[in-house]
Amino acid sequence: MRRTSSILKKHRYGERVYLPSDARDNQYILAEIPLTDNLINLVCGGIDETSVKPYQKFYQSLSHKIFEIVEEHGLSHVNFVANNRLVRVRYSGEQQVLHTEQQSFFFYCPEHNSTFKGYFDGAIRARKIKILFLATGQELRVNSGKFHSKVYQAIKDISKSIGLADNEIKLRDHQHLTFDVFAKDKGATNTISHTFREIADRYESQGQSISNDHTSVTYVVASIPMARRLLKGAEIDYLSDEPFTKLYKKIENAFNKSCQANKIDQAALLANGVSPFVRYDENEVANVSGELIYIGVNPNNAETRFCVHWEADTLVDTLRFVFFADKSDETHHNYGKFVNQAIAAVRAFSDEVDWKKESDDIIVRVHQHIMLNV
Repeated sequence: MRRTSSILKKHRYGERVYLPSDARDNQYILAEIPLTDNLINLVCGGIDETSVKPYQKFYQSLSHKIFEIVEEHGLSHVNFVANNRLVRVRYSGEQQVLHTEQQSFFFYCPEHNSTFKGYFDGAIRARKIKILFLATGQELRVNSGKFHSKVYQAIKDISKSIGLADNEIKLRDHQHLTFDVFAKDKGATNTISHTFREIADRYESQGQSISNDHTSVTYVVASIPMARRLLKGAEIDYLSDEPFTKLYKKIENAFNKSCQANKIDQAALLANGVSPFVRYDENEVANVSGELIYIGVNPNNAETRFCVHWEADTLVDTLRFVFFADKSDETHHNYGKFVNQAIAAVRAFSDEVDWKKESDDIIVRVHQHIMLNV
C-alpha cells in the first residue's frame, strides 16, 4: 500500500455542468434505528431466547407496522433491512437485490419499480433496523424535496407509533447523478445542463424546508475498469511477489498529473479491491474492513487530502477515483465548478493512459448526501 500527498492550489471551472441526456438520477432515503432492548420491548414486549429464531416475531411485527404507516403516506417502494450489511442503491432496468458478505445492493428503475419487502434473519440480532425508501417517477430531482418531506413525516409517525424519543432515528438522504464521461465521444449529441446546489438549498427553492441541524457531504466517484490497455507499457513480472508495482506507479503518476493539471487538492485513488463508502466525520477517520473502506470526511476542513492506496500483489477489476468537496464547494456558485473540475481530471487521466473513449466507458457518479436526526 502506498500513500502520497501534495499541496495543490484550488481552482474552479465554470458553474454550469453539461452532461449527456441519458444521465441517470437516483434518490433514496435510509432511516436507521438502533436495535436496542427498549425497541424490542416497545414492539413486541420481549423475545423468546429458547426459540430457533428469537427475533422473527420482532422483525415481522415491526416491519408490518412500518409498511402500514408508509403506505398511508403514499410511499410505494420501501424495504425493511435488518441484516448487518451496508445498503447500496444502483440503477438497473431489472429490479433485483444482491447480497455480498458485507453489502446489500438494491438495483431498481425509478420509472417502473415498486415493492414492500423485508430482508432479515430471525435467528440473528441486527445492530440496526434500516428502512430504505426509493424515489420513483420520472422527475426525481424536481420532486426530491417533496419526496424528502413525505419520508420525513412518515418517519415521524413511525417514531411516534413505536414510542421512540425524539432524534432516535437517523435519516440519510442520498442522491446520485450517474453518466459516462465519454458519451459524446461515442456519438451522443444531446446534452442537459445542471447547476448543482447543496440539497437543503435546493429543497428551499422547491418550497420544502428541512432542519438547519443537518450535515452534508458531496463527492464524485469515477469507476475505471482495468482495461488491457492500462497494462500495456508497464513492466509486469508475474513471478514476483509484487508483480504490479510498476503498473500502479504508472497509474499513480497519471492520476497525480491529472489532479495537478486541474488543481485538485482533495482526492483519493483506490486500487485495492475495496468499495468506498463516505460519511460525514469530523475526525476524518479512514478504515479498511473486508470488502469495504470507510472514508470519513469533514467538509469544514479545506486542507489538502490527497492519497493513493494500492496493493502491488493484486490486479483489481476497477480503479476508483474519489474527489471530495469542502464547504466552499457546496455553495451555489462553486458546486458546478467542483463537478466540472472532477470531470476534467478524469478526462486528463484518460489522455495520459491512451483510453479508447469511443468504445470504453468511465462511469462517473456525483454523490450528494445529507443526514439529520428525527
